[in-house]
Amino acid sequence: MDSRDIKESLFALVLVTAGNLITGFVLSSSSTLISILPALILLVPPSIGLRGNIYASLSSRINSYLHTGRIEPKFELTTEYSENLVSSTFLLLSFSIITGFLASILASSMNLSVFGGESLSFVNLSFDLVTISILAGIVSAFFMIPVSFFISLGSFRYGWNPDNISAPFITLFGDMITLPILFASAKIVISLSLTVRIFIFSILFILTVIMGFITFYEKRGKKHLIAKRIIKESFLVLLLCVVLDIIAGAVIGAKIESFIAVAGLLTVIPSFLEDGGAIGGVLSSRFGSLLHLGILQPKIKPPKEILKIFGIFHLMGLFIFALIALLAQGMNILMGIETIPTVKLVAVTVLAGQILLVPLNFMAYYFSIVSFRRGIDPDNVGIPLITSMMDVFGTVCFLLALILFGIV
Repeated sequence: MDSRDIKESLFALVLVTAGNLITGFVLSSSSTLISILPALILLVPPSIGLRGNIYASLSSRINSYLHTGRIEPKFELTTEYSENLVSSTFLLLSFSIITGFLASILASSMNLSVFGGESLSFVNLSFDLVTISILAGIVSAFFMIPVSFFISLGSFRYGWNPDNISAPFITLFGDMITLPILFASAKIVISLSLTVRIFIFSILFILTVIMGFITFYEKRGKKHLIAKRIIKESFLVLLLCVVLDIIAGAVIGAKIESFIAVAGLLTVIPSFLEDGGAIGGVLSSRFGSLLHLGILQPKIKPPKEILKIFGIFHLMGLFIFALIALLAQGMNILMGIETIPTVKLVAVTVLAGQILLVPLNFMAYYFSIVSFRRGIDPDNVGIPLITSMMDVFGTVCFLLALILFGIV
C-alpha cells in the first residue's frame, strides 16, 4: 500500500465522515418521530447497511471487472452491467421485506411495538415496518444504482484506484440519502390507513416476486447466469447481515431512552459505524482485487505487507475517529442538540474506534481469502459481512466506551 493509496483512502474516509454529519443530524433530530414509533430504530442500521452491502458489493464487482479487463470503463449496457443491475435490485427489494418483518418480531419481544404510547398488534406493526422498509428501499435505488456505476467507472477512467474510494463514497452517499428517505417514508406510511398500507405493500411485494421469477425461471438456461450466481452467493450472506444489523438496532433500542435524552450521541453513531464499515470495505475490496490479480496468495497467515496495512489503518483511525467526534460536536452545538463535553466525546469515539479496528482488520482479510479458496467471489461476501458485523461490533464498542466513561 503506497502513499497514493493512503491519500486516496484517507481522502475518501474524510468525505465519508463529513457527509455522515447529515445522517447523524437527521437521526438526532428525528428523536421525536422515534419516540412516537420506537420500533423504527430497529430499521435504521439494517436500512443503512443494506445500501452499503448491496451497492458497495456491486461497485466492488465492477472494480474487479475493470482491473481484469473484463469490461471497458464505458457507460454501456453490457451483460455484466445489466445482470448486476437486476441482481442488486432484486436483493434490495427482497431484503427490505425481510428486514421489516424481522424488525417487527424483535420489536414485539422488546416491548417496542407501540405508536404514540398505544400498543400495536403484531400485524399492524408488521405492515407499518415492512411498507416503510420497502418503500424507502425502492426510492433509494433510483439514486444508488447510477451513483455506484458512476463512481467505479469514473474513478477508473481518471486514473484513481476504484478499490480505494468506491466503498467509502458509496457508503457516504447511501448514508446521506437512506435516513432522510427512511424517515420520510415512515411519516407517509403512518399517516395512511391500514387498507392503503396493505395495498401499497401488496404492489411492492408482487413487483419483487415478478423480478425474482424473471431472473430464475428464464426459459433459456444460459440467461442471467451472472445474476443467479450473485443472488445465490449473496443471499445467505445478506440474510446474516440483516440479522446482525437488526441486533445492532436492538442494542441501541435497549438504551433508547438514554440516547433520546442526550440526542447528541445519536449524531456520532452513523459516522462512527459507517466509517468503520467504509474502512472494512476499502480493505475487503482491495484484498479481493489483489486475489483476482494473483498478487495476494490466500494464505492463513497474513504476510508482512498485510500487517503493515493493518497498522496504517490504525494510525489513520486515530485521525478519522477524532474527526468524527469533533465534527459531530460542532453540529450539536450549532443546532442546539443536547450533548456531552467535547473532550469526553472525542475520548469515547477514539477509544471505541481503536478497539473496533482490531477485529475489522482480520475479518476483512480472512473473509476475503476463505471465500476465494472456496471458489466464491470475495466481492460478494467480504463487504456485506464486514459492514454488518461492524455495525454490531461498532455499536457494542461505542456503548462500551460510553459505559467506561460513565456516560450511560
